[in-house]
Amino acid sequence: MRSNGAVLTNASDKKIHRRQWLSLSFLHFANDLHSGVLPTVIPMLAQSISLTLSQAGILNSAFGMIHILGQPVFGFIADRQSQPYNAAIGPVLCALGACLLPLAPNFSAAILLVGLLGVGTAMFHPQGTGLCGRSAGKDNLAFFIAVFAACGTLGSAIGPVYVVYAMDSLGLKAPPLMVLPIFLVCLYFFRHYDADKTEKRNGATIKEDLSEFIRSAHGIMKKIYGVVTIATLRDATNLGIRIFIPTLVVSQGGTIKQGGMLVLAVTLASAVAGMIGGRLADKIGHDRILIGAISISPFFLLASLNTKGYYSVVMLITGYLFLLASSSVTTAMSQQRCSNARSMASSLSMGFSWGLANLFTSPVGFAADRIGLRPAMCLVALMPWTITAWYISKRFRTGKGRRQ
Repeated sequence: MRSNGAVLTNASDKKIHRRQWLSLSFLHFANDLHSGVLPTVIPMLAQSISLTLSQAGILNSAFGMIHILGQPVFGFIADRQSQPYNAAIGPVLCALGACLLPLAPNFSAAILLVGLLGVGTAMFHPQGTGLCGRSAGKDNLAFFIAVFAACGTLGSAIGPVYVVYAMDSLGLKAPPLMVLPIFLVCLYFFRHYDADKTEKRNGATIKEDLSEFIRSAHGIMKKIYGVVTIATLRDATNLGIRIFIPTLVVSQGGTIKQGGMLVLAVTLASAVAGMIGGRLADKIGHDRILIGAISISPFFLLASLNTKGYYSVVMLITGYLFLLASSSVTTAMSQQRCSNARSMASSLSMGFSWGLANLFTSPVGFAADRIGLRPAMCLVALMPWTITAWYISKRFRTGKGRRQ
């Protein structure tokens, strides 16, 4: 009898954990569906409140700054919560900010709504990822996290198109109709969450834990600062072009919907590129994929920015395939150098570098207002070659580039 009871309890626990995992995966999809809307909202705001490209860059930089500062703080707080407050509240705030942003009456309101959007997604990701791992157990950890990540990628790809079509179809009715389903799923998830009563949250050790966190982050950064720098420059190129793609399409006589579809295409290309690049890197070496692919990307990006039509679209997607083929490689290199602190090393080479890259969109916007959007984006497309030049100079300084 006792054995049967244990089996039934185990089966019940697995069912609860699977339900929590499915809820978290959907929340990741819903969160990232709204967190990536800025590229297609910018042309809307340009029409409604005469938003300049400089102001557009400031909006995206504000979003990035919230990620840099917010994710570590919210992650630190989440580790001390017995209930998933951050994971349940974050997607609602993110959806609310994204849905109200196209209706912003002025730039100040747009800044506040981007702040709401950024806080929401910064709240969700640290706790959402951690709870996903807890729901998985030991036997299917990789699969659960892979599906969780894929749902976020799918959401970020669809989001720019989704918001445009929703606003066009529903108008002022869009925000409540878009936020309500997210709110209901978050409420369901929170009310049915199975808290782990065995986990201890000791508030008395917060000061000590924070000091240890700072020391650990400093030590890890000393080992991977080169990888983080490369990832930041690569992501700055990615965002410096992607955030302004819809605006460029509109300036050439296209529609915001066409711009959103182009963002969808390059986002999906980015996801495919990371998987292909990671697979090839394991076979032929990390450095070859990292430097080789990044060095090739400017040729296609420049060709895309200086042509029109389907040829331009094909060149842009190809450029992104090469540019972001190293997205999984930099993470792998960071983990190899810090095998005892893989999570923090990954967060620095992914989240921290991505947040810094968002700050770069401000100078791109200022430059676009002065020299034009296309020339500014062309300068951004050249940035990967700074990585190539740095790598070549490093090889020669260490003697590896000279023939013996």
